[in-house]
Amino acid sequence: MNLFKKSGWSKVILVTLSIIMLGACSDEETPKESDTPGKQLAIIKNYELSTRNLVLDEVEWIEESDKDRIKELGLDVEKDLPTGFVMYNETKEESTMKVAEDAEFLLVNQENPSEPRVVEEKEFITYLLGVKGPYYVTVEDDVVVKVEEKYMP
Repeated sequence: MNLFKKSGWSKVILVTLSIIMLGACSDEETPKESDTPGKQLAIIKNYELSTRNLVLDEVEWIEESDKDRIKELGLDVEKDLPTGFVMYNETKEESTMKVAEDAEFLLVNQENPSEPRVVEEKEFITYLLGVKGPYYVTVEDDVVVKVEEKYMP
């Protein structure tokens, strides 16, 4: 026990090991695709071409297989997920983000949904008039660099 009294480093090591062990015990799930840094799933409310501002509302995609999340939110699978999924919007809070000049826009390819089609910005804006989302929005350095429509089964 004198070893602990002689060095402050032993306390630092003990605290560090405790933090590491607590982190390893976390019951947090592995992040999903939309939870990856810089990428979020959202409903696009508006795209102001003159200012290149995208107004969006972030949502969460929940499927029947997400049993823990369904339980946590108190959702009823029969009532809330009749199609096998739900777009859950906890905050209904809009945010505005700048769109990069060279941003990439992808829409679901109706002939082959696994291969999205790249479209020009003007085509995307026209499409957006009818289909507000959901879209995966990729952000780098606080600027939107990619918008990709999520396939809806």
